[in-house]
Amino acid sequence: MTPAVLGVIDEVLTSSGFHEAVGVLSARLGRSREGVMADSRAYLEEMASKQGRVAVDVWARWARYLYSRAFRLDVDAAEVRRIRELAASHPLVFLPSHRSNLDPYVMCSLLHQSGMPVNHTLGGINMAFWPLGPLGRRVGVVFIRRSFRDNDVYRFVLQRYLSFLVSKGVNLEWYIEGTRSRTGKLAPPRLGLLNYLVDAVDALDRVDVLAVPTSITYDVLPEARDMTAESRGSAKKAEGLRWLVRYARAQRGDMGAVHIRFGEPLSLAVAAGEDRRLAVSKLAFEVCVRINRATLLTGSALLLFALLGVEGRALTLAEVQEVTEPVIAYAELRAIPLDTSARALTSCTGLQDALHFLVDNGLVMEFAEGPEPVYRIEPDQELVAAFYRNSILHWFVDRAIVELVLLHLTTHAREGSIVRQGNEEAWRIRDLLKFEFFFPERAEFDQALAAEMSIVDEHWRVRGSEQLSAAHGLLTRSGLLVAHRTLRSFIEAYLVVAEHLVELGDVAAVPADVVTCCLSLGRQRVLQRRVASDEAVSAHLFGTAMKLAQHRELLGGEMLSDREAFAAELRDLLPRIEVVHDLDREQACRDEVRVP
Repeated sequence: MTPAVLGVIDEVLTSSGFHEAVGVLSARLGRSREGVMADSRAYLEEMASKQGRVAVDVWARWARYLYSRAFRLDVDAAEVRRIRELAASHPLVFLPSHRSNLDPYVMCSLLHQSGMPVNHTLGGINMAFWPLGPLGRRVGVVFIRRSFRDNDVYRFVLQRYLSFLVSKGVNLEWYIEGTRSRTGKLAPPRLGLLNYLVDAVDALDRVDVLAVPTSITYDVLPEARDMTAESRGSAKKAEGLRWLVRYARAQRGDMGAVHIRFGEPLSLAVAAGEDRRLAVSKLAFEVCVRINRATLLTGSALLLFALLGVEGRALTLAEVQEVTEPVIAYAELRAIPLDTSARALTSCTGLQDALHFLVDNGLVMEFAEGPEPVYRIEPDQELVAAFYRNSILHWFVDRAIVELVLLHLTTHAREGSIVRQGNEEAWRIRDLLKFEFFFPERAEFDQALAAEMSIVDEHWRVRGSEQLSAAHGLLTRSGLLVAHRTLRSFIEAYLVVAEHLVELGDVAAVPADVVTCCLSLGRQRVLQRRVASDEAVSAHLFGTAMKLAQHRELLGGEMLSDREAFAAELRDLLPRIEVVHDLDREQACRDEVRVP
């Protein structure tokens, strides 16, 4: 441990109020003051770091070398200037999405190139092996334990160390999901570190820390195959020096771009107040919403979105274009941010280039031995392809819900307000998906659905209930159908879990055991064609389904009737998703007939 790091440890231990707080904590825990102080020093020795200019320069160059052999960096220069201006007057905490172990390297290189201070980055202590551990502590990496909920002294030390860093005006960085996303979709936020930081900010006078929501996405990613393999039950590979060498070697070739976009910053002061827990939860939720709003619709993700919706059928270039062009038009109508590769899909050359990029990276297969080439997802790569598609799904969820609501009204419309009935059905679907996606408050949600309805049919407000409930024509004329591409895998995964819970009868369910059983059950149902989407067989989707089941109190053995109702609710959605798929296929067939 360097003298500089030892100096940081001593400065924290002798900071104002530290000894008094140790005395209060030791009394509450029934431990000696000396024992708590000894533990505090030991924990600080794990997490403390001190940046050195030379070390930071070397690290930033290494970081750029590591990712630039495979990726080009795509950033918005105006956004970078705005963040640099904010950094001149406020301490910042960057809260990025987390899809790759490359994320902190890319962030470090970007900040260093932009003339901003390199962040103190909080990372898992599993990455503190040699040489990353000693080097990381010289460039501001704060290594923390993965789990410390029941360790009061550790939590106390971490909060004090964060307070120390904020008081020094340094910028922080950590990944709000807590770990890399295994599905490609933004995962629920982990609130622990944010709670500690808000406590640290409150303990300091006149310090306004800004949270910077940050979206990081990749066109393709070598480690996606390993992460999605974990969704099928594979064990996570342990990190170490050999792992690091293999990982560095894998970052080469043409893997497209890594896209970084910054959302609108938030002041951490908004989390102050009496109901701290609720305030921090709302703050974290808003950070995630802003990350999603900043996430680009990339060409790779859009193409995979299209190809995953045809259930393994190979498409000609013209057919791929027929699927992608309405999505691009919809994105432009809704002002969804598109990257240049997505905009290029409207030309045959741009579309061919994007398809060949995915072919070269093993995600799409090209069959060129017939009259014209056709393309489909590479066999056994559906879950990997879904990883990239899932990064953009949040842009289409409201539209998918509107499609399912309209089909519900076709057969279930009652006397009374058709709009109210539609909203009730939308709220029911939203409640099923609330652990997957970040939905706004109900009033804002209703407004979003109304806006989507206006895109489907601009005259919907003045139509009668009979016209609105005749949804097939409205949906077909809308030009874009997405429910089968957006929601099928989630609903099918949830139904596998729900039906397994029913099969358990009056036996209490253990979440880990249910997930393990559902991996086998899901694979069987794919073979039986009872599950259409291969990417539905995912431990992570099954795990989220179990969170919903637990939230609905369905894990106890006495809940059989409620379990059956849960399964019935999911079964009610699948035929509608199939109708959307059929309408989409019929539209594609009509388009083929019209082609001269």
